[in-house]
Amino acid sequence: MIRSRVKQFPSPGPAHAALLAVRDNPECRLGVLAGQRAVFLENGINSYQQNRELLVLISDAGNWWYGYVLRVEPGFPGSANGNHWLAILVQSGVPVDGYTPEDVFRCARKAWFQLLEYLPYYVQAPDDGSALCHSFEDALAALRRIIARFDIRKRVAWERDAKGHLLDPQDSQLDTRCEDLFGLDYDNRELAR
Repeated sequence: MIRSRVKQFPSPGPAHAALLAVRDNPECRLGVLAGQRAVFLENGINSYQQNRELLVLISDAGNWWYGYVLRVEPGFPGSANGNHWLAILVQSGVPVDGYTPEDVFRCARKAWFQLLEYLPYYVQAPDDGSALCHSFEDALAALRRIIARFDIRKRVAWERDAKGHLLDPQDSQLDTRCEDLFGLDYDNRELAR
């Protein structure tokens, strides 16, 4: 995997010419997440009672990987004892972005809560993929740990055995926590909030 950051315009050549054309056309713009990598709303779109909500683009290798913090509804699996803030890693089959923070979270709602465009992934420990916390600040700290442990080679099956079958990453288990948040069946989800 190549890590890339554009610190300056490339030297003259075809790429430079193309970037100049993009720069000169105001209609060629990036979404908030593509440009800033993180979006926060004090009054969220998907968070219970429109509480705070944070989404960060972690990687776009293979699929799109996001870190997500939001408040979940009472009765959410495992949310006893006041643990109503969820930090979760989301592997998305589609990109989530928008030109405003509100648009980003509406796009996430449509992609994950309505169209179920998320994918399970592997973890080596339960808190590699999600954590329920007492406060937004605790969930943000948990998300930072999830991001620090993120390694795509440990989250997806990519090695094959002699017969060509995909092998689970070493010492891993399939994490399906996203199913608790987003649901399994489009027809059984309550979409109007």
